[in-house]
Amino acid sequence: MPEAASTAPHLHRASTRTDVVSWGAQPGAISGNSLSSGRVIYKGPGGQPESGLWICTPGRWRLAIPRDELCYFVAGRADYMRDNGERITVLPQTLVLFPAGWAGECTVHETIRNTYMLSAAAGAAVEATPVAAPSLRKPLAQASLVDWGLIPTMLEGASHTTGQLLYKGPQGRSECGIWRCTPGRWACHVTRDEYCHFLGGRSTYVHESGEVIEIEPDTLACFPQDWRGECTVHETVTKVYMIR
Repeated sequence: MPEAASTAPHLHRASTRTDVVSWGAQPGAISGNSLSSGRVIYKGPGGQPESGLWICTPGRWRLAIPRDELCYFVAGRADYMRDNGERITVLPQTLVLFPAGWAGECTVHETIRNTYMLSAAAGAAVEATPVAAPSLRKPLAQASLVDWGLIPTMLEGASHTTGQLLYKGPQGRSECGIWRCTPGRWACHVTRDEYCHFLGGRSTYVHESGEVIEIEPDTLACFPQDWRGECTVHETVTKVYMIR
């Protein structure tokens, strides 16, 4: 089954894919002529949430983010400057959560590439004092993860999970962070749409329909709400994720 037509749309080699679509000039230009391209791999009902791959060439432009958006930057260099003075410098292997209502400017110095999920939560309920945009460098190298216990639906072995929560929005609007899981086989039921960029390890997901999805390092995948099947972790996997 083609990657995009899968029960869990996914892209292998997300950091180096060249089969992208031109999205034209980046709106809100201040200087330069940033051009965007990418691939959307998943859109939920009504177009929300949305997940995919995005590439942008150098330039400077205004932006306003209407819904929580998680970005994992795999290439390039850019500075995001919020209207309140908050500054975020992104380099390869930078994970950033832009909370709903984030507004400011982006200056792309070297063409950037990221995978992303734009949540389905409406941006109307933005805090009166907007929260900062949490970020993290080199998530695969993070060693001080929190013990999250055993997978509760084990079928074979004893998969142990650890992780680090980067952000959790109000009323469970969205949650994102790092997740690591040791080998084993377990039943999997995805209760909310989930974006995953697998950074290390190897696993196999088998949907209840029989579809087999092989996961390797640098695989972007989006598991829609109510995806059911099994997961077999062959080699300890690490991913960055967003659950909306």
